[in-house]
Amino acid sequence: MIRARHIPFFVRFFSWYSKNGLKRFFHRVDFLCDVDVSRSPVLLIGNHFSWWDGFIAFRLNDLMLHKKFHVMMLEEQLKGRMFLNKAGAYSIKRGSRSVIDSLSYTSSLLRDRDNLAVIYPQGEITSMHRRPVVFEKGIDLILKDAPEEVMILFYVALPDWFSEQRPSLTVRVTSYEGKERSTAAIENAFNAFIDYCITLQKPL
Repeated sequence: MIRARHIPFFVRFFSWYSKNGLKRFFHRVDFLCDVDVSRSPVLLIGNHFSWWDGFIAFRLNDLMLHKKFHVMMLEEQLKGRMFLNKAGAYSIKRGSRSVIDSLSYTSSLLRDRDNLAVIYPQGEITSMHRRPVVFEKGIDLILKDAPEEVMILFYVALPDWFSEQRPSLTVRVTSYEGKERSTAAIENAFNAFIDYCITLQKPL
């Protein structure tokens, strides 16, 4: 597997690019998050619907979470974009023995309260209209070796065009409060949250 690196120049570049790229592409972006993660490592789970997803998570972290950013990517995709590795991307290779290494590495990241690990358990970009969102296995293996104080956060990013040429983007964040930390339980809670976010989606 490919482990994350954090080279200051690239971290600053992606901070700049996330801010300005989202501003150019979207009519407006609203991040709605009121969770306090200052004392806990964070496992952040998002809906994987676009090329922008990693930058959305990066910007969310810059604005509101303030952790050391790590994001899991498919190894074949990361190898073609190794510059992302220099700003916190690390790899997972589905169908290989190294999957366990990637999950164990994620667990190790979550032993440091200054860290954030972003995962997209769907495993691939899918339509935001697909229901339910189906997770691949692995979250329970990550959490099995991670400390109890890990906060599991969900974020759901939903675009709407309304009368504008460019879409607006609303990003809502909540914490997972369930006691059961299985893949199935977290998947069910994430689906409930994304459905709730859709009911709130309306012109601002």
